Amino acid sequence: MSDYGSGPAHDELEITLFGPGFGEAIAVHLGENNWLLVDSCIDPATKGPATHAYLQAIGVQPKHVKTIVASHWHDDHVRGMSRLAAHYPDAEFMLSAVFNSDEASAFLAAYGGSAAPGLARGAKELFSVVAQRAEVSFLQQRFSVLELSANGRNVRVSALSPVPAAFAQSLAHFAQYLPRNVAQINHAPDLRPNHEAVVLHIDFDGDAALLGSDLESHPTCGWGAVVSNAWCAARPTGSAYKVAHHGSYSGDHPNIWATLLGENPTACLTPFNRGHRLPSDEDKARIKANTAIAYLSSGATRRPEMDAAVLKRLEDICKKVSRVNSGFGAIRLRKLPAANWAVELFGAACAL
Repeated sequence: MSDYGSGPAHDELEITLFGPGFGEAIAVHLGENNWLLVDSCIDPATKGPATHAYLQAIGVQPKHVKTIVASHWHDDHVRGMSRLAAHYPDAEFMLSAVFNSDEASAFLAAYGGSAAPGLARGAKELFSVVAQRAEVSFLQQRFSVLELSANGRNVRVSALSPVPAAFAQSLAHFAQYLPRNVAQINHAPDLRPNHEAVVLHIDFDGDAALLGSDLESHPTCGWGAVVSNAWCAARPTGSAYKVAHHGSYSGDHPNIWATLLGENPTACLTPFNRGHRLPSDEDKARIKANTAIAYLSSGATRRPEMDAAVLKRLEDICKKVSRVNSGFGAIRLRKLPAANWAVELFGAACAL
């Protein structure tokens, strides 16, 4: 595991993004030892939730974690979420309001319950947390996630999505894929495009950060509806941005940069190296056209680093050759009041 040094100062803001090439998690210090955790991924060194390992390493006690948000149910954003939630039993647990319905509850139970062991990890993680928690809060556009006062600043964390129009579509998807009997449970469907994801806006009393989750672009259900909403547009513009959907074109909208973010924001993102690779070269060029300050949590690929002739020989006798560990990294952004974000890179993290 990387040496993360010491924790932030009491008046220092922090956003740390973890990503191993398949997975994403975020730890946010809001000031005065108040922490927000978003999503979960696995640290290959500890085999446990990356944010838990990180907070332990810098000396954060469980009581200081105030809220945990599961932005959506996809495997790469909730691996280890049930263990993460168990580590912080006093933290409020929140997830997308599209799961606050009979159809969604049945969907999670079908694909995440005992009848479907090992088949739908994302659904299973959320089903486990929801089943164990006495209280779960559900988020949608304009809902408050967390409000507190720290170092004389009023800090407000709000949800910019999912938008109301996404609900009907999501409920229809859940109902469509509910199995009629246990024999039909083989693999949870991938509900695309992703309109269920929770985008978070963090207002640090005028300064701000935007956490884009995996929300995709759509005029009425996705980013188009967010950037055109007057309440969202009135939020303070962000100086830091966790780029949506691994930097892919489907998770982008020009007005994210023009309306929700300030000039030349500090951007960070995680890669996706399963099946197809994100961000593509075109994605990187598009992001760098919007900001000169951008970082990727892991620049490694799943392709083994070896002589081309040796790799070809292996591929002739093997169906699939890939690296055991495609690279784990973290990007840490810290800032004091009225200062710019200072960037630290750990592990496989690199400039975009």
